Amino acid sequence: MLTALLVASPSATAAQSSSENAEARVYFEEGNRLFEQANRARAGQRTELLQRSLEAYVDSLRIVRSRNALFNAAIVLGELGRNDEAFNYFGEYLAIEGLTAADRENATARRDALRSEVAVLQVTSEPGGALLWVDRKDLAPRGETPIELALPPGEHRAFVEKEGFEPVERTQTMVRGVTTVLSLALLPVAVAPVEPEPVPEPVAEPSRPRLRNAAIGTAASTLAAAGVAIGLSVHARTLRDDYNQAAAQSRLTGDPADYQRALDLADQTDRYNLAADVLWGTTIGLGISAIVLYGVHRKKQKREAPDVAVSVSRHGGFASIRMQIGARP
Repeated sequence: MLTALLVASPSATAAQSSSENAEARVYFEEGNRLFEQANRARAGQRTELLQRSLEAYVDSLRIVRSRNALFNAAIVLGELGRNDEAFNYFGEYLAIEGLTAADRENATARRDALRSEVAVLQVTSEPGGALLWVDRKDLAPRGETPIELALPPGEHRAFVEKEGFEPVERTQTMVRGVTTVLSLALLPVAVAPVEPEPVPEPVAEPSRPRLRNAAIGTAASTLAAAGVAIGLSVHARTLRDDYNQAAAQSRLTGDPADYQRALDLADQTDRYNLAADVLWGTTIGLGISAIVLYGVHRKKQKREAPDVAVSVSRHGGFASIRMQIGARP
């Protein structure tokens, strides 16, 4: 008799409350009662009683996921011809720790008897303990590797994920009566190496003799530029006088040659004035640089860096220097 194969009551655990156990036991015993009636009933009524028995076991499992309810539900599913679900219920039952050798052998034999009727996907991974989804990632995972699942024949997508490892997705075609084996070697997630921050090299403070020599060289360049600027300014003044004379001569004679000579002198005067302005601006900049370099060389306390501004045009030059006097507080 199939009735003798049903276990008596769901196992309770310390973590589950007594009220939950009591409610689950009521559904479980109702499932056993209906299953016994189904075995005594005729064919038409038997299917209805088996379906009601399965619903009672499922209600019990919603409250307490007991191994006895799993086993009994798997038997009823097999009686109803729902072999895929029966195979998976037996698989969940066999994953429970603490089964006796006899219970494990009995459930394994019953599950193996269904293999010819179902398409089985067997998934293993290295390392194990990876979560498995089939076809849809928006639902709860079907379990952890290693795992065997009965699926409808056809094409299915398997998603395998484990924290710290790259996710894997595979598409398999399932055939009734065939166990499809999917063995995966999970690769660790690549971690970008942390680049050490570069250690700035210490900047050597220029020695005082170098600063002093630079100040002296800059001062010498200042004097040279000033000398050239003076020479250009003097020559420009001479050209200006010649231009004035040529312009007066041109106005008296009206001679085109005198007028052209006056234009040439005016152009030369402008060029010399512009060159003199540029050199005067350079002279100012070099002079300020010499002062700054000498001040840095001579300083004994840390001071604000001087703020220097130079502006040069054909109409003249302008320079300014702003620096703190005295040590910082």
